[in-house]
Amino acid sequence: MRPQSTGEHLGEPRCYLRRMPLPTFATALGVVCAVVTLVACSPNTSGSAESGSATAPQSAATGDHARGAETSGRAVVVIEGGGSPHAYTSPWSACEGGRPEYVQALLDSGLPVFTAPGFSNTSSSVVGESGCPAQPPLAVQWNTSAYPTQAGQAVLGFLGYLNKTYGYQTFDLVGYSYGGLIARATVAALKSTAPTAMAPAFSYAQAAIDAGVKIPSIVTLNSPHLGAPAYDVADDPTAYLQPVTLAWGKQYANSSKTLVVFERTEGAGAIQALRTSAHARPDPKSWDSSQVGVLDGVALTMVAGDYCGLTCGDKPAATLSEAQKSRRTDATVPVYSQLMLPCPQPCPAPPGSVYLPPGLLPEAKVVRQTFPTVHSTFVAGELGLPKELSVSRNPAAIAYLLNTVQSQWQLAGAKLLSR
Repeated sequence: MRPQSTGEHLGEPRCYLRRMPLPTFATALGVVCAVVTLVACSPNTSGSAESGSATAPQSAATGDHARGAETSGRAVVVIEGGGSPHAYTSPWSACEGGRPEYVQALLDSGLPVFTAPGFSNTSSSVVGESGCPAQPPLAVQWNTSAYPTQAGQAVLGFLGYLNKTYGYQTFDLVGYSYGGLIARATVAALKSTAPTAMAPAFSYAQAAIDAGVKIPSIVTLNSPHLGAPAYDVADDPTAYLQPVTLAWGKQYANSSKTLVVFERTEGAGAIQALRTSAHARPDPKSWDSSQVGVLDGVALTMVAGDYCGLTCGDKPAATLSEAQKSRRTDATVPVYSQLMLPCPQPCPAPPGSVYLPPGLLPEAKVVRQTFPTVHSTFVAGELGLPKELSVSRNPAAIAYLLNTVQSQWQLAGAKLLSR
């Protein structure tokens, strides 16, 4: 969950900003971190195929279901980062700016890939874009600043929409950053026993459940599953800047400052779930507690970036102990959080402690992998690093993502697209 500059479409949290020459902060590398001012615009249905009404959809064209049949009724859905807008893309159409690099790589490998459309607190899904395909109904677009439970319900509706429109029945989810939490929440929504009492007359989410939609696998990329000290700073810089500086280093703390303005405008429910205190102690009402058992039967792969210690690129991760590795970060999220591991001991404060409820993960089906990457191209630019160090552009991380998803398809005997 990071801002991104106007005009870039790189598969990261994308915030359309006007960069202002405001006071800057010097990092340990002498890099300037600019504070940004958001261009406000209200979410709307610009570019939408239909309104967000609760009426049932019209019958899909005959040829549409043939598209789903081409790949055995299976598709990949990418859920991008939080707080910023994301336009809907399909295997056949995208905005003029193209797809994020890792999404395009998935498509080029023969996988039918859709991007789950999302609007932010200030922008529609297509703001700053041009030539986009018609966007799905607003009811199946997720609020990228919403709490995971609500966002997951919307993404489940999007899967229902794809089922009704193209006949897809099985979905592999790829969640980048906050999108990783939303992918997990989507599985929770799918396994729910009843629709919300306030569901519309026609609910695409309930239609997905009724159709027997399946989610056999999730891959998360640099996701803050257990929060991050950077979001503590974003939420309350007065209380957290000093302890985060002491625990995680001056460079990390200074980089976190750039999230403050972003959080003030875009944070909402998302930032609450991303605070480290939300994952520190047993709480039967917590997000983590609500997720116990949800991923049973789901193949979960968590990819983490570990390029940074007290300073980025300070020491090759391969020379460190496991505890030291899990304390490293992608300049935004600690490795332990990206991989849902216990906090390294002694546990830095914040968080000070981490509680993983028993049954939260199906450990027999969990795979963890790290790469020397940072959280986004925004972070890479902020630190004066090559953009290829961003997980969304890193060749090694992208190759691993392709192999992971394709392996799931090969095991299931699913067909790839004819290119």
